[in-house]
Amino acid sequence: KEKPIKKLVSFFWFWTPVVIWFALIFSFSSIKGEDIPKFDVPNIDKLFHYMEYFILGALLFRAFSNSITNPKYIYILLASILIASLYGATDEFHQRFTTGRSCDFFDLLTDMIGSAIGAGLCLYRERISRAVDKTF
Repeated sequence: KEKPIKKLVSFFWFWTPVVIWFALIFSFSSIKGEDIPKFDVPNIDKLFHYMEYFILGALLFRAFSNSITNPKYIYILLASILIASLYGATDEFHQRFTTGRSCDFFDLLTDMIGSAIGAGLCLYRERISRAVDKTF
């Protein structure tokens, strides 16, 4: 049985990166529109949204799967996507109140896709890892 202090350290080890990433996304969304560097690539903002939420989906999957005893990975996948998507929705809403920014459905859709792929790749890695462990 795991000792309480070890559980607490483990909890913070896996959840602190999630909280930090939430804060980074919020800070990125707080940048005024005129202060964002301009790139000569159409829809480059979608790539940034995808990368932000790909990482968030992966971090959430990692945190959940290491915080739950005998995890059901499909539920962890769904929870990771749901939480990242809800955060994406609040992030888009927050941007409505930031000068030069707007709330964009396609940004939210990109956030959802990024988080689904990030968490999905973690699930795939977990399943591969378990399959390899069973063969040895």
